[in-house]
Amino acid sequence: MSQNQYTERLKKEEVTLVMVDFLEGFVPGIRTIDRNMFYANAEALAKVGSIFKLPTIMLGDEGGFRGNFFPKVKENLPNATYIERHTVSAWDEPKFREELERMGNKKIVLGGISIDICTTQLTLDLLNNGYQVYVVVDASGSDTNLNEMAAMLRLTQAGAVMLNWGALASELMKDWATPEGPQVGELYQKYSYWGSSELNK
Repeated sequence: MSQNQYTERLKKEEVTLVMVDFLEGFVPGIRTIDRNMFYANAEALAKVGSIFKLPTIMLGDEGGFRGNFFPKVKENLPNATYIERHTVSAWDEPKFREELERMGNKKIVLGGISIDICTTQLTLDLLNNGYQVYVVVDASGSDTNLNEMAAMLRLTQAGAVMLNWGALASELMKDWATPEGPQVGELYQKYSYWGSSELNK
């Protein structure tokens, strides 16, 4: 059986994490997922990046109606590269392309607000330029279920892979006996229904 982007397993040394517009001012537009859950998922994705030491780019323009980056996301990605942009697709920002090339990975894990606008436009540009893109759907929201579904269908048709932060963590970890195993276990306990007393209340 031949490998493709849908069957190939992700390896931590081949992945760059891109976080798109995790800014407080955009949160009121998120209607497809409970906002507290969205914050938790964004934080969990940031922790996945930290646990596996993924090179990370944070995209967003702080200030004005956009507000500031989610504090917990910033806290968990202290080594991220921050890039301001004024374009819908970050691909149109030269600094982003330069940083992506410097990091050297062709597999991009991407989450952000909103999945149907900035996340979609960036994903399409990445695909058109030879990257494989994995969209973290539970850390990417929209204003309506219809818009979110249309975006996921378009992205899948274009060749992107849909996954969630828990699946991402498991795939990168592969084995509970690895050094990252206990940290992933703690992640599930705190941020997922598999173990979190907070979420199960």
